[in-house]
Amino acid sequence: MNKARFLKRTFQAGNERGAVLVAGLLVALVLTILSVAAMMSTTTELMIAANDRSAREAFYLAEAGVEDARSRFQATSPFPIIDNQPTNTNWKAFIGTVEKSQQKGFQTANSNHVRFNQLSPPNLNYVVAITHKVNASNQILYWGDGNNDGRPEENTTTGSNIYVITSEGYTSTGATKSVRIECARVPPINAPAAIYTKAATGILGASTVVNGLDSCGTSNKPGIITTATVNQSGNPTITGLPSAIEQNSLMNIDVPYLVNQFKGKADYSYNVNSDTQANRKWGTPTGATEGNPSICGDRNIVHFNTNSTYIKLTGGSSGCGILLVEGNLEVHGGFQWHGVILATGSVSFTGEGGKNVTGAILAGGAVSADLIGGGADIIYCSEAINNQTNNYPLVTLRWVELFG
Repeated sequence: MNKARFLKRTFQAGNERGAVLVAGLLVALVLTILSVAAMMSTTTELMIAANDRSAREAFYLAEAGVEDARSRFQATSPFPIIDNQPTNTNWKAFIGTVEKSQQKGFQTANSNHVRFNQLSPPNLNYVVAITHKVNASNQILYWGDGNNDGRPEENTTTGSNIYVITSEGYTSTGATKSVRIECARVPPINAPAAIYTKAATGILGASTVVNGLDSCGTSNKPGIITTATVNQSGNPTITGLPSAIEQNSLMNIDVPYLVNQFKGKADYSYNVNSDTQANRKWGTPTGATEGNPSICGDRNIVHFNTNSTYIKLTGGSSGCGILLVEGNLEVHGGFQWHGVILATGSVSFTGEGGKNVTGAILAGGAVSADLIGGGADIIYCSEAINNQTNNYPLVTLRWVELFG
């Protein structure tokens, strides 16, 4: 009897030790699985982080290629990309090594193709392809004021080429990213005449000259275009082509839009209220005489917010560039400007002579009358207008990251 009990207890103890062993093995198995899963998760996360880093690196390299191309289309670039075939739909430019450019379609014997080395350090790996934008009918598209309203838009006749720039960045690990932008040069301000107004305009005095014949080019314009009427008094001299004066014009240039477009780039900005400023200098036009243009190498943007009242410039004030006035502009005595004057209100030239504008005036006022007199010389000059925007970097019209 005692032996049987002993055997029974021994068997029970063995079962208990076996259960503990199995449980221990199960716990060890679970811990092993968890450890392996953690290691695999960590490895995966490291791989994801590495891939993300490579993808970001490739993306930034692609962006570097885009900026390389944009900078070289600027007129002031020391290493410019010269587009000598602006009407050729097959023109294509490449930036990168010969090998990488050839992978993107570059053909050394193709007269439509040009290639440039990258400007960035050679360890920045990218290749860029540049084409002219065309429409579905394979017509070259331009960025300019095709509607004569002051607002640039895509069209097939007016403005600067729209460039499609595709840049691919690639890393030593094999990661690649591609970016594509559409960009164009900032179009010149559309000045359709020496003077453009939206209000009844008075031109006074035998010594006043308004000349729309291009004094520094071949883009002749009317002397005055207005959506209202022109009143002449005292035999002023007004010339232009195809006519000296165009009244009741349907041309509706959005002058406030133009002011808003450029005021953010202003070199000088003032917030005034019915103010008179004398002897202000924002550049010095030189060489102007009666009926002749001035010259000036300065390019300033001067902005006045008059709080819907006026700014009066007098006492020999002068400038070169773009003069922006939100409100009314009054000019009195010895004023000279080389470039473009844009006023959302009226423009009045009064007082003694010596007032000369080489370029153009656009006044958007629809209530106050515009008055030009007192021996003013308003001389249309396409160069003085175009020079104000031709050094700007290309404006990006569209941007997209390419996949696949």
